[in-house]
Amino acid sequence: MDTVITLTGAFLNAGDYLIGHRARNLLANHVDAQVIDVNRREITDSHYELFNDARAVLLTGGPAYQEKVYPGVYNLDLSRINVPVLAYGLGWKGKLGQEPEDFRFAPEATGFVQNIHHDKTRFSSARDHLTVRMLAANGVENVAMTGCPAWYDETKIDQDYEHNPNPKRIVLSMPAVPQAQVPHLMAYLAKRFPKAQRYLSYQAGYRSTHSKKSAEYTRWNRQMVLRGLLHGFKPIEFAGNFPKFESFMNTIDLHVGYRVHSHIFSISQRKTSLLIAEDSRGVGQVAAMGGTALSAHDKPEVVTNAIDKLYASEGSAIQVAVATMRTTHSEMLRFLTQI
Repeated sequence: MDTVITLTGAFLNAGDYLIGHRARNLLANHVDAQVIDVNRREITDSHYELFNDARAVLLTGGPAYQEKVYPGVYNLDLSRINVPVLAYGLGWKGKLGQEPEDFRFAPEATGFVQNIHHDKTRFSSARDHLTVRMLAANGVENVAMTGCPAWYDETKIDQDYEHNPNPKRIVLSMPAVPQAQVPHLMAYLAKRFPKAQRYLSYQAGYRSTHSKKSAEYTRWNRQMVLRGLLHGFKPIEFAGNFPKFESFMNTIDLHVGYRVHSHIFSISQRKTSLLIAEDSRGVGQVAAMGGTALSAHDKPEVVTNAIDKLYASEGSAIQVAVATMRTTHSEMLRFLTQI
């Protein structure tokens, strides 16, 4: 049987596991080939024979379009691969407020990105409009906005969102780096939903993985756990544990917070959710779903007002997002037909 290779990078963050899980489900549903997943950090010489026996190699999910996507994210020798190498749901990671047109790859990464797009009879899959714009500014036009693979639980595609005015279980997903809004959000959510069971979720665990400030950020995380307990929030973490993330998030009625894939998961399950963007990933995902993102730099009352507005409108922004995801699903299927 034919094979397709997915190169994924799920390590601690449960959201990365969600991308890979949904990406493989889409392939299983729409591509008649066996899917073999390879950890992008563990590529060896022996993998190139596996790649060249496959129908295609898919660079799968995540904010891979960074300054050093090659060799920092994908250390692939493209000259040794004789089958199509396609970007599958990749996104751009830029700073808050950075315009995609102003972003540039490092020189060798530019060559890598242009090389995987050299075959103009094929196109790649980008997870938001900002990524499409960034690629165009870097000389790449054969790309379609398909949404993130994590958007698509195909068992729920036709299900409508039904607003729940009285959430029984709410979760505040905690940011990757300290954000001044967090204590205010805890206090607000505890007051706004006093009867709800409340949780603080750490999608990649309590210990920060930040390259330079891990100890400082880990201390902040622990301080927030203690503060959360005072407001009735029970802490939970999902480091490297996708089944725990999935089963927990399925029980939640309202998600508020900073984790893009907690937001995506919630909307894919037709749950109420409000995302606060820490960088371009969050901005891009909300815009791709037809909305306008809140920022981690906003004053706390801007965020709390947005929650009030979301409920006053009976979740109109979620209805827009669901409709957008349904429409964009056809673009994802168009991408998959190439494989």
